[in-house]
Amino acid sequence: MTTTTNTPVDAETYIMLQEIMADEFAELVEFFITDTDQCIITLKQSVEIHDSAQVGAICHKLKSSSKLIGAFELAELAHLLEDYRENNDQQAAAIYLEKLQTEYSKVLEWLKQQPVIAY
Repeated sequence: MTTTTNTPVDAETYIMLQEIMADEFAELVEFFITDTDQCIITLKQSVEIHDSAQVGAICHKLKSSSKLIGAFELAELAHLLEDYRENNDQQAAAIYLEKLQTEYSKVLEWLKQQPVIAY
């Protein structure tokens, strides 16, 4: 893990990104949510049909975007699921997918509770 926090999103990383992005920050968070929602739908389908290449590609993207906003646990789970591309372990993929979905629910709830700060 990159960072250990008591919240699903590292507040320091989140605030720093918010300051850097200023007016575009709300749009970035909305895009993260919309994109991650779609990624998870596609991940479920890809794991079900054993499309390890697609799982790997989606997880690589999800890992990067999660790190960007400070969702380090979500990024780590995406990294673990990304390994499915190499090992094709269907049982592990199903477990990590479930954990990823649970963690994303926590991230989503945390994001929805954050105030929007205008710069």
